[in-house]
Order: sequence, then C-alpha cells, then structure tokens
Amino acid sequence: MKLANAYSRSMVVRLVVFGICVVAVGLILRVMILLPYIRGRMVELSSEHQLAIAGYVARDIDLKIAARRNMLDRMAASLPPALLAAPGRLEAWLRERQEINPIFSHGFAVIPPDGHGATADYPVLAGRRALDFSGSDFFIGAVTERRPVIGKPIRGRASGEGVLVMAVPVIDSAGTVLAVLTGTTAIAAPDFLDLMQKTPIAKTGGFLLISPRDDIFVAATDPAKVLTPLPRPGVNPLHDRAMAGYRGTGVTVNLHGVEELSAMASVDNAGWFLVARVPTAEALEALDSARGFILRWALGLALMVVLLGGTLAHFFFKPLINTSRLIHRMAMGEIELQPLPVIRHDEVGDVAEGFNFLLSRLDEVTEQKLAAERMRLAEKERTATMLRQWMADTSHELRTPIAVLQAQIEAIQDGVFTVDAKRLGVLHHEVLGVSRLVNDLFALARSDTNQLECRIEPVDILGLLDDAVTAFHERFAEAGLEIRWPGHAEDGPMVSGDAMRLRQVLSNLLENSLRYTDAGGRLQLEWSVQDNDLLLHFDDTAPAVPPEALPRLFERFYRVDVSRSRASGGSGLGLCLCRSYVEAQGGTITVRASPLGGLGATIRLPRMERR
Repeated sequence: MKLANAYSRSMVVRLVVFGICVVAVGLILRVMILLPYIRGRMVELSSEHQLAIAGYVARDIDLKIAARRNMLDRMAASLPPALLAAPGRLEAWLRERQEINPIFSHGFAVIPPDGHGATADYPVLAGRRALDFSGSDFFIGAVTERRPVIGKPIRGRASGEGVLVMAVPVIDSAGTVLAVLTGTTAIAAPDFLDLMQKTPIAKTGGFLLISPRDDIFVAATDPAKVLTPLPRPGVNPLHDRAMAGYRGTGVTVNLHGVEELSAMASVDNAGWFLVARVPTAEALEALDSARGFILRWALGLALMVVLLGGTLAHFFFKPLINTSRLIHRMAMGEIELQPLPVIRHDEVGDVAEGFNFLLSRLDEVTEQKLAAERMRLAEKERTATMLRQWMADTSHELRTPIAVLQAQIEAIQDGVFTVDAKRLGVLHHEVLGVSRLVNDLFALARSDTNQLECRIEPVDILGLLDDAVTAFHERFAEAGLEIRWPGHAEDGPMVSGDAMRLRQVLSNLLENSLRYTDAGGRLQLEWSVQDNDLLLHFDDTAPAVPPEALPRLFERFYRVDVSRSRASGGSGLGLCLCRSYVEAQGGTITVRASPLGGLGATIRLPRMERR
C-alpha cells in the first residue's frame, strides 16, 4: 500500500502517465476529428473527379447526338422531292450519304407522310420497309412538330437490338410534309455509346445514361439495365433529385444496399443525364489504409513514450528529488537552514537558486513586515487622532449655538426675558443653525460611505445660476458688493447632474463670496466649454487667501483665521460639501488665487447635448 502511494505521488510516474494520455488523446483526436476531416476532403476530391468524368462523357455523347441530328437535318433539307417517287434512285441517294459518313449504324429510312412502310432505306434491313411507323413517337413528333426529334430508345423491330431513332420532316416550300427522314443508331454501336457501356469506373463502378422523358435507362455499364424502367420515386432520394433537375454530386445507397458516390451531368441535345457512380468503399480505399497505418504507429509511439519517457524523467528529476529531501530535512529540524547546492543550471537549478534567494530575503522580508506593522499602528493612531479632532471640531461647532439656546431658555425661565416674537426669532435662528450643521455633517458622512444620493438628469445649470444670482442680488447690494454675470441664452449648454445638489453648490459659493469679500468689491461669474465639459468660474475681489491655506479650504471646519474670518462666518463645511456634491455627480471643483485679488473657484461638469 505504501509503495502504491509512493508511486502515485511520484512525478516521474505522473509524467509517464501524462505522456500516455497525450498519445491516447492524440489518437482519439485523429480518429474522431482528423480522419473524418480527411474523409470529407477525399469525398470532395472524389466528387470533383467523378463530376469531371461525368461531364466529359456527357459532352462526348451530346456532341455525337448533335452531329447525327445536324447531318439528318442537312440531308432532309437537300433531299430532292423528285426522288420520293423513285425508290431506287432514293436508295442510291441514301447509300451515297451513308458511305460518306456512316455515323448511323443502321442507316437511313424515308417514310411516307402516312407512316405506312418505308419508301426506301439503306442499308436494307429485312422487313423494315414493311413496318408501320404511323404510331411511332419519332414519326409523330417529326410530323406534328416539324422539327428534328429523338425517339424513345427501343429495341428495333427489324434488328432486335437496342436502337435510337432520330427523325426529321422533309418539307416543301409550301410547308407540306412530303416524308420523314430517319436515322437509326444501335446503342451499342462503335463510336456511340459502346465506350460508356464497356468502361467501368474503379473496380465495380460505372455509368448510367437516363432519359427522364421516357423513364428508362438508355445505356449502362451493366448490360442488364439497358432499356429497363427507372426505379419508382422514393426508392433513391438522389435519383429523385436528379430527375427533378439536380446536376452535381452526392452520396446515396443503391438498390443492393451499397453506398455509392454519384455525379450527374446533362446531355442537353437529347434531354438525358449521365450518372457516373462508384462505391464509396472503393473511392475511399486509401483512407482505410491510412486509418490502419495511423492506429499501428500510434500504438507503437505510445509504447516508445512509456519506455523513453520513464527513463528520461528519472534522469531529469533525480536532482529535484534530492533537493526535495534536503529541504524536508531542514523543515523537520534535522539540519540547520543552509543554501542548497546548484548541480545543474536548469529548472531544478532554478528551484535551488530560488530557495537560496529565499533564505537571503528572509531577514529583509521580516524587517519589512515589522516596518509595515509599525506603519499600520501609526496610521491607526493617525486615524484615531483625526477622529478625535473631528469630534472635537463638531463639539466646538455645536457648543456655541447650544450655549446660546441654553442661555436664552434659562433667561426666559428666570424671567429675565419675556417670550415674544423677537426672542423666539433668536431661538429659531440658533435652532436653524444647529439643524444646518447637523444636515451638513450627515451629508458628509453619507458622502464618505458613497451613500450620497444624486438624481442624475439633464440640468440647465446656467439657468440655475441665473436664479441663484437673482436670489442673492439684493443681499450683495446691501453688503456693498457687485455681481457681474452676463447671463446665458435659452439654448445654452446642459450638464448631467442633480439639480437640487447643484443649486446648493451654487448657493454655497455665492454665500462664501458674500461673507468673505470686502465691501466695495465684486464677484465675477463666467462660463466656458472645454473638452466636452462645462466650466463655471467664480472670481471675487480682496481679501485673498494665503497660498499655504488654499489646499486646506476643502477640509472640514477649516477657516482662514486672519483676512477671511468674520463673526458672520459659517461652520467651515461649505466648500467641503461643495466638493462632495460635485464629485458625486462626476465633476470636479478646484480653488485658486483669483486674478481679481480674492479667491477663485472653478466647477467642471460633464456636458450634455440639449434636445
């Protein structure tokens, strides 16, 4: 059991097993993916080859039929009408044409308009002149359609073998059919369809020449199929598609249950189509050989991986095993911590060098951790100090209004003051101050925890500034201050933000300038668009803010004690609230020294298109 566990933990064993698995997966992938892909490609190539063969043979047959039809058409056009009444001379005329170009193996025949018998024929076939052709399809077609026609392939009544009859009417200048000239070719005649019937494809494949109009096999490599009826619809789906006009390639199963690769090509002049077919087993014979070859070599490769992989893995991992044992002894305390020997400069050597580097860094890392712990304690103390300072500042801000309220209430209780409208106004003013301070502190607390609620929507901030300026105008005038604001057009830019919060920001900035600008001064308001943002600029006159105080203006409860403090000063939360509100809406607010001699503030908010 222990030996089995040791082998299961051995990296050498795992690598050998991994190699076997890789070979097995590769074999499976070859069988499941590569071989089907190769089979598909071979089917495509075989299909293209089959289609090329079918097309070539079909064009050859089409040319032979066209040549016979053209010859028959020229003969009908040049046949002297006077010969129709002289059978002997007509026969000599036919013999002359047959001897010049004997492409009709059974020669020609001239049939009178009533179709009974033949006026003349050559070569003379016993009994042909006595046959009744009035019901033959080629005779009826030539007379009624008055054009060259190809009859249904049949077994000749005179010769008894499969023949193809072509007919063309002999018409005088008045359009009267004087006779019908026919040419008959044996289907198996040399230089016609004999080559197709005698030439197999591969070992057992061959050709089928099909006449959809006549529903028969015209010719075939298998003699038993010649002039036999076609299979009924539904037996062979690919055959049904070909009968419907499909020309191309496909795989189907024949009547004997053999899967075949077939290619169809048209013989246009006869309205036929040719099928070149071969069993897929023969077309893909090379693939079967390749499959056996791949399997044999894959098994051989797997055996080689097991033998060679095991040997090499043991050789490569022996230093790693020794290094592991040495580290284990150090961890158990059997030997003291010491650098490992670097035997080879490979991955195993990298492990040893890494361990040695770890030892050299151990003291440094320990010192860093101690330093980090000291910094954490210092940060914790700083945070506690800031919290105590914040609580002290908050208590200080609340102490004054509460003391006033307490003194006023105690004076009323002692009868020093009477409860009248003036006294209630004083109490109400102090209560409002406490309420504003509490609300500001609550808003800042929510901002610190990312819980400040803002309803983001398109806002006409320039319109809000118009309203704010109007609301503060009288107070600025009473304080001896001037507001310069050019106003804005009705179609001015919009911003994305919370209208209520933005209105409070604008009021806080106006209130700040009102409180801390000396009489006789002014507040200059301007706006601009930059990088798809809207910028609002607030610049007031003296007194100025010391440069060292500018970075602290957004701190809570911070006031400039000298030049910008007044008895009427606020709680020191205004600018801090402004920054929290603006940043919560995706904007920024900054302060600077104003070129007018006082304080400058700039609000940047994302601009939106006015709809």
